[in-house]
Amino acid sequence: MPEPRRHHLVPQMYLKRFADHKQRIVMVSRDQKKRLPGQHIREVCAQTDYYTVETGNGPSQEVEKLLSRIEGEANTAIERMINGEFPPSATDREAVALFIGYQCLRGDESRQMVEQLSDTMYKFVMSHMTGESLIENFRKREGREPTKAEIDAQSFILNNPDAFTVKPHQNEIVRGMLEIAPEVASIMLRRRWFLGDHGEPCLLTSDTPVVSWSERTSADAHYGRGWGNADEIRMPLSPRHSLCLVWNEEFKERMIPFGRKLGPEIAAGMNQLVAHRARRWIFHHPDTDPLKGITLSPVDPVLTVG
Repeated sequence: MPEPRRHHLVPQMYLKRFADHKQRIVMVSRDQKKRLPGQHIREVCAQTDYYTVETGNGPSQEVEKLLSRIEGEANTAIERMINGEFPPSATDREAVALFIGYQCLRGDESRQMVEQLSDTMYKFVMSHMTGESLIENFRKREGREPTKAEIDAQSFILNNPDAFTVKPHQNEIVRGMLEIAPEVASIMLRRRWFLGDHGEPCLLTSDTPVVSWSERTSADAHYGRGWGNADEIRMPLSPRHSLCLVWNEEFKERMIPFGRKLGPEIAAGMNQLVAHRARRWIFHHPDTDPLKGITLSPVDPVLTVG
């Protein structure tokens, strides 16, 4: 059997709940200028070799296989949750938390952040090095004296930091995801969970389906908000169900039936947030119109340094 090289940044098992019986979904671009109906979920958010790593034995697809196992366990757990088994069992809770942890880190947004941070840090270190220290670093790395052409190349890099971009090897990016995702999952496990039943299919999702929300405070001007300190972590699980994770220890975990009157109203706020945080694409079921009445502001930059 051929190795799985078509990797999904948002898994098919998740998108399937937002698709019709033929597994077709509506794609709307983040700027709302493109609307692509009837897209099969196998073609959505998919890139070749996105999680492939290089090993001594050649390219490896083991990370993609790991993600598939995590998705399979989470899929079963989510199915039980939206069918009434909530709060979830400890096993189901761990499966969903791990799925969320990886989903927070497996897409383009996280990858771009790592790439920008690597570029910034490398150039910062370079700015404090001399030509001689670069050559000495070359000797230690390569175990030999550099040629004149190599010295000239090192000098060019030192004196023209804006003429190039540092990009970490994919192995390093994937390794970072594997190390950090379980830590994010542990944060999700420590929060209080509630499942919202919106009464009817009225939710959308996106290529960045896990989002954070916080009440604005004066401290936000000095301290950022992330997965660890955001007031809430939200994720649409289906067109009808949403998951919310909070820090309030007094909160009793339960399913909340919002009803057909209040449910769509609450969903509208969540749809606004999820659509705004989308990187490139927003998705919804072909029989619903959850973007109706939503106007999106320009997307925030992933990371700004300098």
